[in-house]
Amino acid sequence: MRQRTERPVLFLFLFFLILNLLYSFYPEKILASDLRLGLGAGLRKINDDYLNKVYGSGFIFVPYLELSFSKLFSAEIAFEGGYRKEAPIGLYKEPSVLKISGLEFSVHFRRNFKLFTPFLKIGSGGYFYRQDIESPYVRYRVNHRDVSLHAAGGLQFNFSSRFFFRLETKYVYLKVKPFDQTVDLGGLRYILSLGYKI
Repeated sequence: MRQRTERPVLFLFLFFLILNLLYSFYPEKILASDLRLGLGAGLRKINDDYLNKVYGSGFIFVPYLELSFSKLFSAEIAFEGGYRKEAPIGLYKEPSVLKISGLEFSVHFRRNFKLFTPFLKIGSGGYFYRQDIESPYVRYRVNHRDVSLHAAGGLQFNFSSRFFFRLETKYVYLKVKPFDQTVDLGGLRYILSLGYKI
């Protein structure tokens, strides 16, 4: 349990360490970089057959900050939240709640055109998942976190020199084992977002 708790902390520490090192060696490039702020919303799926049958797909929101270092390369930090589903579960149809969220760091590879920008990104994230089952006999709770990988691709439409609209498909690999059984909480995300270039 202690190792799982320390993973997201280590992830954040490494992210800020990398940014600090980049700033130390390339301060002019960092200060001159393009900063983009965006807010996305969309749908997430769950790979696990049983959990998908019980809870199904759900809404997510994704605020993000992207820092561009060149015409081909940028870095992004994002938070994925909003997935919270309530459903009866098990033989006795007991009330339950499933929540999943994540903090992600990604590297973008893109090709800029005048009106649109196709992009690919890969990265890692710290993911948090919690399930509560209200049983009249014993209350069941899973409250864990883990670190895993993700990859995405999409198309950005440039409305002006400042505003843009983004279509994105992302896949998160997230197999967890809170107890004796492995559960696949990963899956596809379909995200639409609006952004502003500072």
